[in-house]
Amino acid sequence: MTTNVKMAVGAVVLCACVAQAWQVPSWDARITEAGAIKEWSDKPLCGHKGKTWCGHVQGMCVSSNAMYFSFHTQILKTDWYGRTLATVDTDPHGGDICIWNGRLYTGDVYRAKTKEEKNHARISVYDAETLASIGHYPIEGWNGAADGITCLDGVIYLGMGRVAPPGNKCWYGKFDAETLKPIGKPFVVDHGYDSTHGSQNLTTDGTFFYSAHYCEDETANTPCFIVMDRDFNVVGRHMFGWRQGIDVVPGGKDGAVRFIYCTTVNWMSSKVKPTLPVMALVQFAELKNGKITDITRHCIFPKPLDR
Repeated sequence: MTTNVKMAVGAVVLCACVAQAWQVPSWDARITEAGAIKEWSDKPLCGHKGKTWCGHVQGMCVSSNAMYFSFHTQILKTDWYGRTLATVDTDPHGGDICIWNGRLYTGDVYRAKTKEEKNHARISVYDAETLASIGHYPIEGWNGAADGITCLDGVIYLGMGRVAPPGNKCWYGKFDAETLKPIGKPFVVDHGYDSTHGSQNLTTDGTFFYSAHYCEDETANTPCFIVMDRDFNVVGRHMFGWRQGIDVVPGGKDGAVRFIYCTTVNWMSSKVKPTLPVMALVQFAELKNGKITDITRHCIFPKPLDR
């Protein structure tokens, strides 16, 4: 596998690992549930009057010294101990997140704030060190979604929603990571099952793309994790419980691909009052010999409360 020198910062995490040979900190170095600060605040968060929530985790990505989490209305940067390093408010609806060449990229949907504006999908870019906004780039001529996102060889790959029901087919797009200009037209992938919103999380190890999805009936054990080759041909389907954030990390042996993934604990819906405390749960899994295995030593920490 070749590694583009621009990827040393780590958008495609496995490629970044090859360049930097970084290691995930030891299991014992991580925040545990017993050591987490369990707090909640009644003050408005994320600039939304009367709201005390930032939404569930939408996506995550990692580098050798930081973890990044995208919520509906906020991006959070922590160290590998779960300690907050930086936050930035975002316009809802924020989606998945990836890192490349010192920049964070999110696929999100801008919600119109005036009658003159329209909702539109876009790619937003932030400085990975400070989370300062670099710019927002509307996807011209597209009225669909923008969510799962990753980068490979200087190209941003974006999940752009499902085709109309029955929804086996989902849209993807390619964009130049420097200019955010589209590369060709959006294309369709048939995942072979009904996905309710298209790709929610997208990552790559440089050889395959991994796309996590919602499904119509979660009790039916429908495959929700799709493996595709570099040409987006589906080569594997798996059942696993992640839908909120995933990235590739080093450590897999004997051909295993190791993932870090994140879910929201105690709350999923903005329509109900959260069960306290609301926390983000970071976990690990491996894909080896066609089977996914949970290898978690749980690391848990609360959403950011102090801005």
